[in-house]
Parts: sequence; C-alpha cells; structure tokens
Amino acid sequence: MKNKYMENERYSLVLFFTVAIVYAIIYMTKNCYSAAMVHLVNENVLTKSQTGTINSVFYLVYAPFQILGGIAADKYSPHKLIAIGVLGAAISNLLILFVQNYYLILIIWVFNGAIQFGIWPGVFKIVSQGLAPTHRHNAIFYISFSSTAGLIMSYILAGVVSGWKGNFVVSSVSLFVAFVVWVILGKFLDGKMVSEDPVHHGIPHLPEIKKYENNPSGSFAPILFKSGLFILLPVIVLKSLFALGAQSITPTMIFESYDNISPAVASVLTIIPVLAGLAGKFMMQAVYRKKIYNECMTMAIVMGAMIPFIALITLVGRINVWYIVALMSIVVLMATGVSLVNTPYLSMRFVKIGRNGTVSGLVNAMASLGIVVANFVSPRIADSYGWNAVIIAWIGFAIVSVVLSLLAYIPWRKFIKNPKYQGE
Repeated sequence: MKNKYMENERYSLVLFFTVAIVYAIIYMTKNCYSAAMVHLVNENVLTKSQTGTINSVFYLVYAPFQILGGIAADKYSPHKLIAIGVLGAAISNLLILFVQNYYLILIIWVFNGAIQFGIWPGVFKIVSQGLAPTHRHNAIFYISFSSTAGLIMSYILAGVVSGWKGNFVVSSVSLFVAFVVWVILGKFLDGKMVSEDPVHHGIPHLPEIKKYENNPSGSFAPILFKSGLFILLPVIVLKSLFALGAQSITPTMIFESYDNISPAVASVLTIIPVLAGLAGKFMMQAVYRKKIYNECMTMAIVMGAMIPFIALITLVGRINVWYIVALMSIVVLMATGVSLVNTPYLSMRFVKIGRNGTVSGLVNAMASLGIVVANFVSPRIADSYGWNAVIIAWIGFAIVSVVLSLLAYIPWRKFIKNPKYQGE
C-alpha cells in the first residue's frame, strides 16, 4: 500500500482531531462495561465472578488481535481498519441490550475485543505518517490523551446514567455516530492526501528519513530479535500493570485498609492518580524534547526510581491515607511517563522499514496483557496473602523491568544507530 499524507496543514488538524475523538469514544466504551458491572450484578443479570471473567477475556482476546491489526495497518488502509473496528464495537454494544445470558454476553464481548484489532494500529499509522510533517511530533504526544479523555468520559457516564442498559445505549449510539462521521469525513480527507516522499516524523533527535518501505515484506522476527525489542515486551506488560493497576486497585485497597473510608470516598480518591498520570505525560514530553537518545535507558532509570515509592506503599493501613494516595500517584506518574516512551515514540523507530504499525499493535497487545494481570492476578494475590504481598510482587516486577531494560540497551543502541533502519 502506497502511504499518503495530508500536505494541507488545516486539513491535517481536522484529521488529527477526528482520529483523537473517535479513539476517545472507543476507549470510553471499553470502560463503560466496567461501569455497568455493578448494575449487572445488582440486577442479578451476572455474578461478580462472571463480570470479572468477561472483562478479563475481552483483553485476553484483544491483546493477540492487536498484533494482527499492527501487521494489517502496515499493509492496508488504516482508515478502513478503524471503520471496521468502530462499526463492530457499535454492533457489539447494541446486541448486549437484547441478551441477559452469561454465555451470549461473553461471546459478544469476545467479538468486540477481536473486531477492534485494527483501531489503535490504524490510529497510530495515521498520526505517525498520515498528518502534515510539522504536526506529527505533537500529534504523537497528544493522541495519548485520547485514552485519558475516554476514561474520564466513562466516569462521567457512570455517574449520570442509571442502570446497565443505559451504559450500553450511550455506548452504541456514540459508536454509530462516530462510524458515520469517520466514513463521511474520512472519505473527504482521503481525497486531500498526497503520496509521501520523503518521510518526516517531526521528532527532533530522530534522523530524517528520505526513503522507506511502503509495502514491507518478509518476516519481522529477525528485526524483533536484532533490535532487542523482544526483551522490552515484558517491560511494557509490567509498565501497564503499574500505570493502570495502581489506578484500578487503589479504591479497593484503601477501603479494605482504612475503617473510616467509605467505598464512595475510596473511588473518588482514584481520580488523583489519574490526574498524576496526565502530569507524567507532560513531564516525560518535556524531557523527551530535550534529550532522550535511548528509550531503554530511560525505561531503566524511571522504573528503578519507582522502587522506593512502591516499597513505601507496604505501609498501607499504618500511615495516613493521603500518604498512600500520594505514593500511588507518584507510581502512576512515573509509569505513565514510561508509557509515552514505549508506546508512541518507540514505535516511531520503525517508520523507515514500514513496521511502525506492526510495532504499535505489538506494544498495545503487551499493554493489554498488563491490564489483565492488574485486574485478574493482583486482586487474587490480595485475597490470598494480603495487599502487602501485591506490593512486594510489584517491587519484584520493577526490578525485573530494570534488568530487562538494561539487557536490551546494547542491541537497541545498535539498532537505532544503524542507517539501514534509521535515517538516510
């Protein structure tokens, strides 16, 4: 597939905001199921175990299909991949309104996870190569806020809409509208795009690329191993566990550890780590603009700096709750900063060989597995051994992350300095 980009900067901005809004809606609807879970249980539609299983299975299916989507984004139209995913998600949310059977809901939500295979890889392909060259650097940064916006929208929706059906009605309607807008506006904008040569990614310290592979062929496996990326994949899983896990388990951990904290107050306190995550992105962006020449070293330094703050969380229940919220917020801040490095910017290293879509899908798949570990494994460790056991496990995970990042440093350094893969 011949890559095209938006030369007109005004239309480029329209394309970016359209992509960002569509992805925010997608992210909102993924989290709306979590918001509907309490209603599904209260109305005896599903049990707690069943709702948890459906949520976990969604990400277990979603993760491997992201790899497929990444490969597809490098070979086919990212606009079409996004359209397929949005329409499929809209149909999935609509169908759930008409069923109250566990197995049918499970099947529908598995389909929902699979059909979204090309959304994020397609979004990243457009943002990294489809926008005007002068917009790409900032766009790669700001597209990460779409997920945060979607998460906040899901919180608002959960507070405004009553009943589990209300969540799915809003989700399905929003997705159908997003699909129609994307198809109509996308077709118009596609006609304004031109063939791209050369490639300009707009990242200050990355070398400009004069020639790249439009239709990559051959196996990606040799590059995966030669670059050291395969060593970094577990780090991405663990980063996601810290960034999203700290947010998801904070309410339960605080509620169970402090007698004077109600579930409602514990949930409200979760907003603080979310805001810290936003700050983490801005802080990492400020550092990245100045001097980050090796993503592996950055991950090793930040993940290592997290360890003492994670260790102090073992004092939960014995120190003031606000100290725990502050410590969790610092962990989320650092982990979210790392996610900015290994989600969009790491994938940009593969633009020249036409594999940035593949890598973005692979990275998103690993991040999704981190969500499964955070939501499925951590609570079970807490049930069996207590919250301190979860925190101790996190310390171990952070140490493993540092070691793996350092192991990947040399092959990654050779990869990013090789003109065959970077620059001219």
